Amino acid sequence: MGTAVTTTIEIRVASLLQTLTDFFKGPSGPKCPECGSNISGDLCPNLDCPIKVAQWISHWCSPEAVDIPALDQVRVRQLARHRLVLHPGELYELRQGDWDQLEGVSAGQLTEIQGQMQSSKSTEPSALLFGLRLPGVDTNLAKQLIGMFGSIDKLRETKPEQLQQAGELSEQQALEIRRWFRDSVNRQALQMLEQNGFRFSS
Repeated sequence: MGTAVTTTIEIRVASLLQTLTDFFKGPSGPKCPECGSNISGDLCPNLDCPIKVAQWISHWCSPEAVDIPALDQVRVRQLARHRLVLHPGELYELRQGDWDQLEGVSAGQLTEIQGQMQSSKSTEPSALLFGLRLPGVDTNLAKQLIGMFGSIDKLRETKPEQLQQAGELSEQQALEIRRWFRDSVNRQALQMLEQNGFRFSS
C-alpha cells in the first residue's frame, strides 16, 4: 500500500475518532460552575443544580414567604451543595446527621433554625403559595389567587381556562401554573410539606 493511501486512511480514522469523541463528550461551551452542566443561553438547565436549589430554599425562607431568617444564604448553600435538599419539602425531613454536615452551626443556632421551621408551618396560605415559587406568582398575585380559590388545594386542581377567567391571567401564565402543579418534583414537595404539618386546604 502506498504512502499516500496510508496517510489518507490515517487522516480519515483520526477524523472519525475525533467525531466520536466530540459526540460522547457532548456540546462544547460554557459550563455551570456549580454542577458542570452545559449552560443554555445564560441559564443552567439542570433543575438539580445546587445554585437553583439554594435559590428556591432561600426564597422559601424569605420574610415574604415562611420567614426562617436563621437559615441564611450561607447555610442554605451548604444544604444544597451537600445534596441534602432538592426542594422545601425535604428541608423538614432533615435529621441530626444531616445538620451535622453543615459547618459553623452551633447547637444553639440549630435549635433556633428548627424552632423557626416549626413556626413556619402556621404561615398564611398566600405566603406559602409565594414560597412555592410558582412561575410569575409574586406576593400580590399569590394573595389574589388565594382570595379567589380559598386554598392551595383548590388552586392546584383548577384548570388553566378557569385560572384565566378567575385571575385575569394570560393563557401562558395559566398553563405554567398548571404545569408547575403537575410536575413530579413539585408534587413530591407538596406531599412532604403536608406530611410535616403544612395545610393547603381551607
